[in-house]
Amino acid sequence: MASGNPRRTKFPANLIGPQIKRLRRARGWSQAKFAERLQLNGFDVGRDVVARIECRFHCVRDKEILFIARTLGVDVSHLFLSIEHKVLDSFRQS
Repeated sequence: MASGNPRRTKFPANLIGPQIKRLRRARGWSQAKFAERLQLNGFDVGRDVVARIECRFHCVRDKEILFIARTLGVDVSHLFLSIEHKVLDSFRQS
């Protein structure tokens, strides 16, 4: 960040944002409520970061994935299920 401009991450910055959003909504949680639950589990994050993760603008680190999965009550692999199905479908169509 030598020029003073923020560093930009290429889009999409993560693959799991849409799945996180779907799981959060299925539990009836707002982004603020989800951020609060993440904080209680040890991941210091605000509603704005949750929104950026779900919109795929925020790069999610591996340790953050663990907090997210634990908070949602799912296995880490569950966050990638929809991605796996899309990849497999694209191979089947080839």
